[in-house]
Amino acid sequence: MAPSDPDIRVSLCMITKDEEEFLPRCLESVQGLVDEIVIVDTGSTDRTVDIAERYGAAVFHHPWEDDYSRHRNQSIAHASGEWILIMDADEAIAARDLDKIRQVIDSVAVDGFVFTLRNYDTQLFSNSTLTTNDYEEEWGLPGFIPVDLIRLFRRDPDICFTGTVHETVSHSFRQFHKTSYRTGIPIHHYGRLRRDRIRGKQERYLSLGEKRLKDNPRDRIAYKGLAEQYLELDMPVRALEVLDRGCALFPDMIELRFNRGLALDRVGRYDGARDEYLWVLERDPDHAGACHNLAQIYFFENRHGAAIEVLERGIAMGLRLPALFFLLGRVHYAVGRAEEALLQYDRALEIQPDYPNINCHKAVVYLNMRMYGQAMTALEREIEIGGNAAEAYNLLGQMSLALQDTESAAAFFHKVLAIDPDNSAAAAHLDGIGSHR
Repeated sequence: MAPSDPDIRVSLCMITKDEEEFLPRCLESVQGLVDEIVIVDTGSTDRTVDIAERYGAAVFHHPWEDDYSRHRNQSIAHASGEWILIMDADEAIAARDLDKIRQVIDSVAVDGFVFTLRNYDTQLFSNSTLTTNDYEEEWGLPGFIPVDLIRLFRRDPDICFTGTVHETVSHSFRQFHKTSYRTGIPIHHYGRLRRDRIRGKQERYLSLGEKRLKDNPRDRIAYKGLAEQYLELDMPVRALEVLDRGCALFPDMIELRFNRGLALDRVGRYDGARDEYLWVLERDPDHAGACHNLAQIYFFENRHGAAIEVLERGIAMGLRLPALFFLLGRVHYAVGRAEEALLQYDRALEIQPDYPNINCHKAVVYLNMRMYGQAMTALEREIEIGGNAAEAYNLLGQMSLALQDTESAAAFFHKVLAIDPDNSAAAAHLDGIGSHR
C-alpha cells in the first residue's frame, strides 16, 4: 500500500481498457470531489490513456489477468488518499450530489458508504425502476436496474476486493466487522447501452464467473452472478444447474429463488416457476419481476382471474412498469373486456410511449370493433417508434383486405416479407390475393 498523503482526501481508483467513449464524462463528473485519480489500464489501444493523463491521472499498466478483483486491488495499492472511490469508465456522479458525498464523509463515522448503482437500459425489464427525470443523467432513458454497492471506503489494508468477476469489498466488511452507511446517492451506469460490447463482455463474465464459483463453492454471489450470465446468454438449463446448487446452500436468498423461477419458466417447467414466484412474493410483495411473471403464467394457463388479482395487487402497491399494464390489458381482452384492455394499454404507453407491440394489440381491439381509423393510427405509431413493424404491416394488410383494398393489402404483405422473409402468414395472404386477381 502506498504511503498516505495528508493533502489527498479522496482517491478515485479505476481499471480501464479502451474506454475513450465514456471516460471523459466519468472523470469530468468527479472534478472537485477527488484529489487523486489512479488508473490501472489493462491494454488500451485507443485514446484512453491520453484522456486519463489529460485529467491528471496516474496511469499504471498491468496486463489483463482474468481477475477483476486483482486489478481493483492493484489500483488501490497505488492510491495515497484517506478514502477510496471506485468507479468504472462508463459511470458518472451528478454534480448536485458531490456536496452530499463530502458531507457524509465529514459527518458519518463509518468505514464505507453504500451507493445505488443505476444500471440504465433502453428497454424496461420486469425488475426495472422507472426513471422520473429527477436527474439530468437519466434523461431520455426509460428505466434502470438498481444495485446497492459499497463504492467509497477508507484506505485500509483490511479492505480489498474479492471475486474474479462481480467483485465487491463486502466480504472484507463482513470478515473484519467494518461499518457502512447507506447514502441513497446514485452512481449512473451506462454500460448496458453499449450494445456493440455487451456480448463480448457477457462471454468474458461467464468464463470468469465459472472460475469464481469453482474456486469459491460457498460464495452466494458467485451462484447469483453465474446464473444471471447463463440466463442473459439464453442458457437456462445451465442456469438451473447452478441455481439448484445455490438454493440448496442458500434457500432463503430471494435473488437465487427468483432467478430459479426464471430458469424454470424458460425451460417450460411452469409449476416449479410458479412456486418460486409465489415464494418470492410472500417475502417481497412488491417484487415486480415475480408479480409480472406469476401473472403471465396464470394468463397462459387461462386462469384470468388469478392473473388480474396478482397484477392489480402489485399495481396497488405502487408498481408502475409498463409491462404490468400491458399484460393486464391482454388479460382483460382475453375475457372480453375490450374497453378495459384499451385503458390498460394506454396506461402502459403513458409510462413508456415507445414500448413495442402495445400499439399492435390496440389495433387488434380496434379492428375487431371495426374502428379502422383508430387501428390505422395505432399501427402507424407502432411503425414510427421502431416497434414490431412486421406485425404492424401484417395487420395493415389484413385491414386492407377487410376493406377490399387488395392492392394496398399486397403492398403491406410485401413489406412484411421484406422484414421477415419467413413470415408464412404474409406469404399465404399474397398467394390468396394472387389467386383472386
